[in-house]
Amino acid sequence: MLEKLFGGDQFAALTQSLDAAALRHQVIAHNLANVNTPGFKRQDVVFEDRLARALAQQKEPGGNALGEPITDIRPSVITTTTTGERADGNNVDLEEENVKLAINTLRFEVLSQSVAGGFSGLKSAINGR
Repeated sequence: MLEKLFGGDQFAALTQSLDAAALRHQVIAHNLANVNTPGFKRQDVVFEDRLARALAQQKEPGGNALGEPITDIRPSVITTTTTGERADGNNVDLEEENVKLAINTLRFEVLSQSVAGGFSGLKSAINGR
């Protein structure tokens, strides 16, 4: 029901992006917690590329008939084994993880404000203001 009020796929993309940002925060925290664990391999969240492809397919003539529906796109966690390793086999870069954490925090704030703005607009429409 809320999807229809907020434009369907747009609202779904926003809420799923929030879910992805929350999961990414947990994954980054896990990476940071294991920065000194020998043999640990950093993890990352994959989501935005799949969402962008689905949104691009929607804009094509014929809609998203052959592509993945936006409502089915979910973030997933992958283990990164291709980055440079330290002598102990760990591939977590403390500075890189901190930068990713800051970027993700900003992304989450923007997405939160966007969803809140939608609810605010709905509230204004209901109250007639």
